[in-house]
Amino acid sequence: MSNLDLSFHKSSVNNPGRLQQITTVPPAMFKLCHLVQLHDREAFSRIDELWSSKHVLYVITSGQARLISSNGQLMVNTGSAVVRQAGTLLQHESKRGSLSPVQGIAIAFDFADNEQRLWPFGHPAPVTSRLIAELISELVQSSSKRDESEPFKPHMLFYQLLDTLRDHAVRLAHEDHSWLDIVLARIHERVTHSFTREQLAREVNVSPEHFSREFKKYTGFTFVEYVTRLRIRIAQEHLLFANPTLQELAQLTGYRDTFYLSRKFKQTVGCAPTLYRKTPKKIASLTYNYTASLLALGHIPHLGAVAEWMKSRLIENGQDQFDQCYEHDLINHPDLIADAHPDVILGYAPHSGMDELRQIAPTILMPFEELDWQEQLIHLGRITGLEAKARALLDQYDTLQQEANRTLDQMMGVRGSAVCIFMIGESGAYIYGHGWGRASHILYRSLGFAPPARMEKDGQLLTGYIHVPLNEIHLYAADHIFIDYAREPSEQDVVDKLFAQESWNNLSAVREGRLYEIEANMFYGFDPISIMQQLQHIMHKLTSHLSMH
Repeated sequence: MSNLDLSFHKSSVNNPGRLQQITTVPPAMFKLCHLVQLHDREAFSRIDELWSSKHVLYVITSGQARLISSNGQLMVNTGSAVVRQAGTLLQHESKRGSLSPVQGIAIAFDFADNEQRLWPFGHPAPVTSRLIAELISELVQSSSKRDESEPFKPHMLFYQLLDTLRDHAVRLAHEDHSWLDIVLARIHERVTHSFTREQLAREVNVSPEHFSREFKKYTGFTFVEYVTRLRIRIAQEHLLFANPTLQELAQLTGYRDTFYLSRKFKQTVGCAPTLYRKTPKKIASLTYNYTASLLALGHIPHLGAVAEWMKSRLIENGQDQFDQCYEHDLINHPDLIADAHPDVILGYAPHSGMDELRQIAPTILMPFEELDWQEQLIHLGRITGLEAKARALLDQYDTLQQEANRTLDQMMGVRGSAVCIFMIGESGAYIYGHGWGRASHILYRSLGFAPPARMEKDGQLLTGYIHVPLNEIHLYAADHIFIDYAREPSEQDVVDKLFAQESWNNLSAVREGRLYEIEANMFYGFDPISIMQQLQHIMHKLTSHLSMH
């Protein structure tokens, strides 16, 4: 021991009081266990069951997930995170609110000490935070690199994540609007019936006066203003989506008197219900496909979700003169929609912010899983007053479809099976059912091809999608294979690996030249113009091959 060490040791022994300044550090609460990237909602469900004994943090990097916890339903969107405690499960609902596959990160963690069991994050609740997205991105990179010079970095980032989640849980706990949230939920549930402020106040055990003060402070409206506004919004939506009589409209909105409904409608909207459908409207489209469909109808939206695959077409057609955003920005930032002051909002159902959107403008959310693209286009035509144009586009597609089938009848007769495969790099590929577009609906519904036998075993796949690992892609082979390869030079190795597999090269479609390269951007759209182009492209690939054989 050095002189310095010895003198310190002696000093500490002789003056034990000097050690009283030492502070005991609280033990670590959690330890990081596993991290995995997920590519479809089935993977989310499998991981939730596999890691049921661990705490799990989910971060959605693309698409939407509808979750059911013991405390109710949750909707997590792109950029959102949700954490659940060990021993509880988050069930994934089958209905979707986005055409994008659900992708994300799952992080499993556990208590560091069996005796320390404090859970600081509250009930599962979605958190949208740019900081969380940045930390997750860093954590994924740091964990995948396994950099020996920074062995503690993944754990440091993990604790920063937990600290951010805890801050959110604390803020949520201090914002005690629980009785007001109950009141708002009951208003929306009972909007077609009569109810009073006094009834609701009694149900949540507050005085009517306190109810009115807090309600106005929380919503910005008096109780009567809020209910009237909601009922008129619903009336507007029914008028846009269908053609009800005034009597039917009164029943649908909780009014007994049609004259009172008409008066309130005109006060709120500025015109009578009978004239509302004919008035020009500024539309905010929250989905890429509705924006593209509106443009196909000749209606320029006031605000629209626009993807990269759409931009060149917009510029070519001179249709780019409107406010443009990405889908996930419109989902996570409703203030962008409010700032546009639209007259109508269009999107996919379900949507986690339906009640908030209705405060901005009448909102039409269509369940694309239940309505095919043609029915959706007809509804968009009615909303915009362009139903005749919508039907003309559908007639045009029907003509192309009939011509295509006559050609295939002559050239090949029985169709056989077909599949579309979209590579996404080393993790594998996506394969879609007919309810998701990506050309599958054209192959199976328009041209009469059968899906691969493996797809038919999976009931969800016929209307959904599935993520397939690289070494299992051959299991989804068909007589005709349409494939989009990874486009980045860095991902060429993935394509080479696939083509080097014996199982791939033994497929009859590969051996006999029935493998057709397509481009994902062309096959993303679910609007009439995109679908007609997709049909023509598929027919060009097929007829070029058939004419050579």
